[in-house]
Amino acid sequence: MHPLVSRMSSLVTGSVAVCTLAVAGLAAPSAAHAQASVLLKNQTATAVVETVDRDAREVLLREGNGHLITVEYGSAVRDLPHLHEGDHLKIRFVETLGAQMAPPDSPLPESTLTTARGYAHGHPRGVIAAFNRERGTIKAIDLNTHTASFVTDDGALHVAVLRTQAMQDFLATLKIGDVVDITRAESISYVITNENVPQPPANGQQLAVPAGDSVAATPAPATQAAPPAAPLEAPPVAGQ
Repeated sequence: MHPLVSRMSSLVTGSVAVCTLAVAGLAAPSAAHAQASVLLKNQTATAVVETVDRDAREVLLREGNGHLITVEYGSAVRDLPHLHEGDHLKIRFVETLGAQMAPPDSPLPESTLTTARGYAHGHPRGVIAAFNRERGTIKAIDLNTHTASFVTDDGALHVAVLRTQAMQDFLATLKIGDVVDITRAESISYVITNENVPQPPANGQQLAVPAGDSVAATPAPATQAAPPAAPLEAPPVAGQ
């Protein structure tokens, strides 16, 4: 099942947990600007809305290959096109992970959720982008195994095994005691592709990237489906 936008969780869970990153890096950090970003997921699919549960605030989708996907959204998800049983969708799921040195005396990073709606070639389009952000203090580094242990502000100990060159290069710039801000961004965008769809108003605008935040790999015209129910009918998108 794909990540649930309404359940943005930490990079890892539990008091002691292990995180493995095994995807290709997007960019390597420079010595003067220690940071890294990797693309964890970028996939598209077509789907049909099977059910819309307005009380549970979730939508059940059936992909073209027959697989079922449940997408949940919380009360904070608003301002999205209506979804109904039988709607045909083009979906895009994008997930990125970024890390950078925290500037001295900077405030703690805040997680955010942003939504947007508009039209793509006349078809209703919606985007949910969630940014789950955390700050961690490095407690141990093992360059041979590409492993770092860090403690977040809630006191939880995490162990990250870095599998990408970008993250391994970033790890080489760190030392024990460094403070790092981590952002995991997840976005789900979707376009309703029914043959008959509501047309945009005369002055309707194409969907713009959600204001405030931007995802390293922002969903393209294709889209991911966000569950809309009552909230989606009446408008109901940070961490490593």
